[in-house]
Amino acid sequence: MTENSTKTEYFASTVAATEYEPFLVDGDAVGEVHWIRSNGSDDSTLIVGLWKCEPDSFPYPFGNDETIHALDGELEIALESGEVVTLTAGDVASFAKGTQSTWTVKSPFKKLFVISG
Repeated sequence: MTENSTKTEYFASTVAATEYEPFLVDGDAVGEVHWIRSNGSDDSTLIVGLWKCEPDSFPYPFGNDETIHALDGELEIALESGEVVTLTAGDVASFAKGTQSTWTVKSPFKKLFVISG
């Protein structure tokens, strides 16, 4: 008996406000997320989504490498080193796995994110 295997070559997502769900950080809802992709080829870590949040402040530990493309609003990310990274529409930044940070959403913020590792 032979087994047929199929490889997914294309991922599609429709983006509508009704397709967002609460995003949980340590059990607390922090903004909302729309998942576009939840794993990479060969079960590697590759997560892609849209995230949005109203003004708020919360700790955020980067559990994997994460790249952010800011789509709207303003976000300040305070790092353990004391550096503060400010992201506004059009900005792109990458953060290493294990980085501890505190996020302060200054105005309604939306991002596209890619998590890998």
